[in-house]
Amino acid sequence: MRADDERKERYDFLDWLRVIAIFVLFFFHTGMIFVGWGWHVVNRETIPALQWPMDIAHRLRMPLLFVIAGAGMWFALQRRSTVQFLKERSIKLILPLIAGMLLVVPPQIYCELRLRGEWSGSYLEFYATRLREFFPYPMGDFGWHHLWFILYLYVYVLLLLPAMLWWRRSGLRATPGAWLCLLGIPLGINEVLLKPVFPETHNLVSDWYIFNHYLLLTAYGYFMASTPGIWKWLSGFRRWSLFAGVASFVLLISAFNTGVIQHDSIADGIGANIFTWLWVMVFLGYGYRWLSFANPLLIWAREASYPVYILHQTVIVVIGYYVVQYAWSPGVKYFVVLVLSMATCFVLYEACIRRFATLRFLFGMKVKPGSLRLMPATVRRAAGDDVQ
Repeated sequence: MRADDERKERYDFLDWLRVIAIFVLFFFHTGMIFVGWGWHVVNRETIPALQWPMDIAHRLRMPLLFVIAGAGMWFALQRRSTVQFLKERSIKLILPLIAGMLLVVPPQIYCELRLRGEWSGSYLEFYATRLREFFPYPMGDFGWHHLWFILYLYVYVLLLLPAMLWWRRSGLRATPGAWLCLLGIPLGINEVLLKPVFPETHNLVSDWYIFNHYLLLTAYGYFMASTPGIWKWLSGFRRWSLFAGVASFVLLISAFNTGVIQHDSIADGIGANIFTWLWVMVFLGYGYRWLSFANPLLIWAREASYPVYILHQTVIVVIGYYVVQYAWSPGVKYFVVLVLSMATCFVLYEACIRRFATLRFLFGMKVKPGSLRLMPATVRRAAGDDVQ
């Protein structure tokens, strides 16, 4: 494939993987209500069978999204100037982040306070009195919650841009090979060194373990996308990476169960991150092999995935707030929250977000040319190049 053709090609399998990863978030964040790990809304009775799947999902879901995001930066910089790239990323990341913090996240905090008995007034009273203080969560009532992904990704854009531009101009390219399996080791070293001192908080300022973890994964994604033939190689290597991924899982579980490895030990940090990276390679290899196609479902989901991501946790928390107060079994509650949250997000997207130009813009979607005239003048000017 010529370089020009490769720049024009859209890798549909990456879109599929991103859509699937966001879909899995419904199962994960619904599960957070029932595993006893402490969350915004929790059920008194837990579902112990969820703990291992949740732990595994925690190790895999966000790493895959950041790798895909890093790959997307490479593709975007092939088609845009640096200024255009920064403008596009600012519009698609910062505006949805601000809108989300002001409109989407507050209901989560309100439900959390209500469930803990720390607030008894209406939502409008909460918004008008406590939220407007803009005091950071958890001490205050203003935060980004699950939108930390968007904030961190924008910071990574700013931090990595000089290196990304240098790598693009240099013409240096790697040759794919089994050495790619070793990329899990730096992730493990980062966890071993920083997690004990800077545990996961998503507060940006003192979250160095998580910050560096996903910074590395974003850089990996960019580096891999720049490597000629990488996706085809991963596809050819997929059975070996699957074997290695399954073997790492079996070894880790056996070591935990026999007491050979303790949680949060050095061996745990290194082994868990090798497991994570091997499975990212599995997803990319099998994704390229089986998901390199587009259909109407992907076209719809490709556009819907970002707004649904922004909405999903708030919808889960609000529905969960009511459901946990019923005397149902935990399994029934899980199913009800899961199904209702999915349905609600899809209805909100279809009935509201995708149909109104201003909402499309605020939720990071492209604005259709015919819709520009319906937008406020300031929003029209800001939309600028973000018109398809």
